[in-house]
Amino acid sequence: MAYYQSRSVNAIRAFIFFLVFLTGCTATANLPTPSPTIARLPTVTPEPPAVPAPTARVIRLGETPLPTPSLTVTPTPAITENGVLTASMARLGLSAEPYAVLGDPAAPVTIVEFTDFGCPFCRRHHLLTFHTLVEEFIATGNVFYVVKHMPVSSPQGERAALAALCAGEQGHYWEMHNALFAASEAWQRDAATAQRHIEAIVAELGLDAAALQVCTERAETKAVIARHVSEAHALRVFGTPVFFVNDRLLAGAQPIEVWREVLAGSRE
Repeated sequence: MAYYQSRSVNAIRAFIFFLVFLTGCTATANLPTPSPTIARLPTVTPEPPAVPAPTARVIRLGETPLPTPSLTVTPTPAITENGVLTASMARLGLSAEPYAVLGDPAAPVTIVEFTDFGCPFCRRHHLLTFHTLVEEFIATGNVFYVVKHMPVSSPQGERAALAALCAGEQGHYWEMHNALFAASEAWQRDAATAQRHIEAIVAELGLDAAALQVCTERAETKAVIARHVSEAHALRVFGTPVFFVNDRLLAGAQPIEVWREVLAGSRE
């Protein structure tokens, strides 16, 4: 009898592990339940077809002025020296973002993504879905997109996230973002390998390598990553990718069909 009970327990554990795997990359084996005040949307992780990485237009603070928000759209986002803070970001308790933003801050929908460059599910979202979101929703003024870094599932994810933020200081956050996801396997390896990949990307993009290196070593830059992780934990988010569509939580790498359905009914 004990033998059959042991087999039943093992089968249940294997089924639970399979469900967690489908959701995305996690820092721990068990993801806590989201806050009861946040509506959780359905989670589906599709099989990836082969598609090229997208290219996206970018708003860069300090290099290109942010567009003036439309006076016909309320509530008006706050655009400060620290970045953009939309109404839904404020309600979630999130900080403003200066570089990892895309689209019109006055758009009726804000999507905030918590991501890790070394997470395969985050890469899947970037390669399979993000480019369509840009074309259909961000470029058309319907969605403002924000990235928060949560490098909890890959050994060198923080090193990659620091490189992205520091490329943002030079006005090239999204170019670095795309390149880091293209080399996502590097963030699962040792520090020396990861650093060589970053240096190669910096050279390819024509960035100031010395300035970027200084930036990645600053305590202030590392504090940004720590703040992002702290904000995620406050929202009971412990894995990636996780998205907040205004005030609703959407977990996992979703197919574009799910995004279209979700965004059809989402407004500030």
